[in-house]
Amino acid sequence: MSNKTVRTDPPSDTANNQDALVFALYLLNGADKDVDVEEMFLKCHELAPARLSWRTRPDIPDYKKVSKALQSVEASTHVGLFHHTNQYARRLTLDGVRWVETYLPILEKVYSNSPVQASKTTNMYERKRHEIKSSDVWNLYKTDSNSLTIVDFASVLQCSAASSPVTWASRVHDVKRAADVLTDNELMSFAQLVERKVLNGEEK
Repeated sequence: MSNKTVRTDPPSDTANNQDALVFALYLLNGADKDVDVEEMFLKCHELAPARLSWRTRPDIPDYKKVSKALQSVEASTHVGLFHHTNQYARRLTLDGVRWVETYLPILEKVYSNSPVQASKTTNMYERKRHEIKSSDVWNLYKTDSNSLTIVDFASVLQCSAASSPVTWASRVHDVKRAADVLTDNELMSFAQLVERKVLNGEEK
């Protein structure tokens, strides 16, 4: 895992391949679902065609340029904003969502002719909150959180104790995202507990 600091600096006030790629993922609803990198590349080209096209064909995205931008985002320029779901998909981390939404006026000005509507239809987040808070695991969390095990967490997050770290990270992200949108500190604390015990090794 990288020990570099998560990106908090604002985006450039002129077109920038890496900023465009992060914004593209947000516009593709990458705050709440995995998005294929090819979809990201096409959207990024749509946002900044002058920077990301073939030299002789402005209508065609240059795969090498956008791929290089993705490598840069993840390795150096925008550390911590992408969740690497698998080789072919990405999702914004909670820090990534907050970064875009914090600097949305700058990103809109540079890449969009009209205001972007944040993808925050609360029904899906309310459903996630209800699933968790109506469970036996939640009741145990409220009374004796130290007794919760990875099996308990798996049951409420709809995965298995043997699920991969990538799957666990996605499940935790979903809960954090719901907590963030609904401003539910209690739910956020639950997600952080799962993260500590399962992803950070306290369960072992």
